[in-house]
Amino acid sequence: MPKTNHQGCVLLVDDDDAIRESLGELLESCGFKIFTANCVDNGIKVIETNNEIEAIISDLKMPGKTGHELLKYLNDVKKTIPLIFLTGYATLESCQEAVRDGAFDYILKPIESKDKVIYPLNHAIEKRRMEIKMIELQRDIIVMAEEHQAILDELLMDAEMKDKVQSRINQILDKWDTKKK
Repeated sequence: MPKTNHQGCVLLVDDDDAIRESLGELLESCGFKIFTANCVDNGIKVIETNNEIEAIISDLKMPGKTGHELLKYLNDVKKTIPLIFLTGYATLESCQEAVRDGAFDYILKPIESKDKVIYPLNHAIEKRRMEIKMIELQRDIIVMAEEHQAILDELLMDAEMKDKVQSRINQILDKWDTKKK
């Protein structure tokens, strides 16, 4: 992963302008690069046009599509971007459902301290980066295995050729030996 000048790249999806702005400013002051969207559809557009997004913070309840629908989109297109729900309408059931469906975390409004957001966000971004690194390492291992297999195949072919040449030489030597007798 290339070096960046920020802590991570975050998409904020919330229909409330004041929350998007204040949370965006808080995260920027902590070194995060921020993209914002005022609804799920606009959030999806940002995700589809930007490969930098490392984590998403999304309101759970919004007019139109909900945060759950954003999570469903991520799951459907197999995007492994961690999503943290932000809500003022938390119930035990909604928290359990969100986590069961693949949400990374759940933050309650109002946000009492910046650590309530920064800690899970840093954790989510680190998880994302580790997943990307693991995929890169797996690709490297596959490439190395293919290269080693090609070398092994070449060595085996060389050994077979050597055996064939040696066999032919032995045949010729045998013929010479019988002619000398």
